[in-house]
Amino acid sequence: MTPDEILAQLTQKFGDALSETEVKGAEVRLTTSSELGREVCRQLRDLGFEYLNCLSGVDWVTHLEVVYDLSSLQHPNKAHLRVKVNRENPVVQTVSDLWRAADWHERECYDLFGVQFDKHPDHRRILLPEDWVGYPLRKDYTDERLVPYTEYGLEERAAKTEAAKGGAKETKASPPAPPKPAAP
Repeated sequence: MTPDEILAQLTQKFGDALSETEVKGAEVRLTTSSELGREVCRQLRDLGFEYLNCLSGVDWVTHLEVVYDLSSLQHPNKAHLRVKVNRENPVVQTVSDLWRAADWHERECYDLFGVQFDKHPDHRRILLPEDWVGYPLRKDYTDERLVPYTEYGLEERAAKTEAAKGGAKETKASPPAPPKPAAP
């Protein structure tokens, strides 16, 4: 089965519940909601994606995502599924019964992002102590020991803007002169 045929079957079954769908080489990429995440995962497994490469979390500030990267061992296809999760109530259904490897991946995602996996058989922290407060990979996580989150490149843009206004000029040090050869 080709990636285009896989996407066509998924689109036929789930329709508009799938968004951002595309085929890139041998990979099917799609996004869905947390309500349908498990059903899309079950359908992908039934289509031959029997291997869960990775399950991870992403914080986009406005929402969280759980990302499933899947492979087929029978044909050269891959699937990349992103499940959007509400920040205030980050809950999705577990897929640990579909792919046994999801057990620890889901625990890690819970531990670092706070995403709860409903009906998970052992839903507890895996990396951090049980008394840890917060979820350290979320962008709103605060800890006095850490440097606060800033937008990438913000400092450099601020310095260039200040220099353009005639403020502090950036000075560059000139490279050292090469050593002179010793006399014979």
